[in-house]
Amino acid sequence: MAIGLNSFASAEYYEDQYQTIQKVEMYEVVEKEDGTQNETLVQSQKLPSEIEMAFGQVNRSHDKSRVGDVIMTTRNLIAIGKEIYKIIEAGKPVINVGESKSLSVLPKDEKGIPVDSFRLSNWSMPKAKKYKVLAKNYLGMSPVSFEFMLIYTYGGSLDGKGKYLTGTQIKTTSVEVSWGYELDASFSVQTIVNQGTEEDPIAGAVLSINYNIKTVMKESRNSKTFFVNGVGQTKAF
Repeated sequence: MAIGLNSFASAEYYEDQYQTIQKVEMYEVVEKEDGTQNETLVQSQKLPSEIEMAFGQVNRSHDKSRVGDVIMTTRNLIAIGKEIYKIIEAGKPVINVGESKSLSVLPKDEKGIPVDSFRLSNWSMPKAKKYKVLAKNYLGMSPVSFEFMLIYTYGGSLDGKGKYLTGTQIKTTSVEVSWGYELDASFSVQTIVNQGTEEDPIAGAVLSINYNIKTVMKESRNSKTFFVNGVGQTKAF
């Protein structure tokens, strides 16, 4: 009888250790010329509110325009897209056929209407950075992992002025979820800023990826913030 109880206790202890999340890590993944990958741990340093305080407040709007939803405006910038995009639901990548999943930060015309990105010139090639998230339990296993890419096109100008953003999104590339775990993730637009001048704006956007990992033992809510701008700079916070 004692052996049976010990076996049951050991199995219960193992189950608890398996289903309890100890930590969640995020790495930036860089592919080398020889085909191997280098993974660097990404550290959180600032909150989105600190960036918003540094560069100024924005107005949020839900009006419709001919190029999409106007979600934020500043004195000379306008953001087109949605505030929140689901990218993983019930452990599977979300595929929205026919629905745009990207953000554009564009200039306004004299009537305050966003200028279509096709009217802008000198766009760069799309820029991408790859990241990996690992959730580790107390057994040292990683029952939840997913990779995503931060993608955006920058540098578009109107009549030779400004550096704007288009096609800005966070897209999952792989998802692995073990039995007993649940994963949901989304990315949201926190704020937009002008890093240039009023006459020659440099658009910037603060994005956040938010992911929720859940078991019967514990629920872990995590987020990571990224900043991109119209001259191709990227920073993780």
